[in-house]
Amino acid sequence: MNLLIVDDEMVAIKGMMDGVNWKACGIDGSIWTACSAERALQIIRAQQVDIMLCDIEMPGDSGIDLLRMIRESNQEIACIFLTCHASFEYAQEAISLGSSDYILKPAPYEVIEQRLRKVCETAEARRKDKALSRYYAAESPEEEPEAAGRNTRSPKEIAKQVEEYISRHLSDSELQVADIADALFLNKDYLNRVFKKESGMSISQYLIQERMKLAGLLLENPKNDVNRAAERAGYNNYPYFASSFKRYYGCTPSQYRKDHMQEEI
Repeated sequence: MNLLIVDDEMVAIKGMMDGVNWKACGIDGSIWTACSAERALQIIRAQQVDIMLCDIEMPGDSGIDLLRMIRESNQEIACIFLTCHASFEYAQEAISLGSSDYILKPAPYEVIEQRLRKVCETAEARRKDKALSRYYAAESPEEEPEAAGRNTRSPKEIAKQVEEYISRHLSDSELQVADIADALFLNKDYLNRVFKKESGMSISQYLIQERMKLAGLLLENPKNDVNRAAERAGYNNYPYFASSFKRYYGCTPSQYRKDHMQEEI
């Protein structure tokens, strides 16, 4: 298991590096450190990171922002958040992004070890399951698919069904790839591979693209304000919506609305 520690305070990083028994936790591979979300993303793009131990409050992009970006790129890195504030909002966002745990600072190193050990065990079990899935898929590739044991749909048909399902559920802020896979009676990993091969992007990337397109159309209508557009496009967290919108369009939702709003007839 490889680990990435992200904290803007070098003292905190050094303390954990010296104070935590990493091997006893299950970290038997490489350990990288980063003092910003930007640097963390560089490491994640270049290395195989299995688990991230991440501070939330950092200058620039926060730990929450970092995990969002990781999830948007469809990476399943396990994450344990560290924070000085017992904020319900932070905890809620961490859970919605699939964070494995949430630890209040300062925490004894024994507590970090205990929590990290559990996450490592879960991640290792998931890794073994995936290895078995790949093995069985290689042994019987024609039987990889549906819950019923047979896939009678072509990859093109499957991709089309994914697009149609997403189109019908864009306003659902809780929509996940696993939900689409369940609805289509397909294995999530298999579905992602098929869709990416057909469309050139992951399902998560396609979902964000379609939400942004819808948000743009809604903002062109003078009857919709930015909050209503965000909600109807599947975002109940406006700061996250605004951040995603700016990355996609290069401007804020308000500026886009001002520049593209149609005149009422």
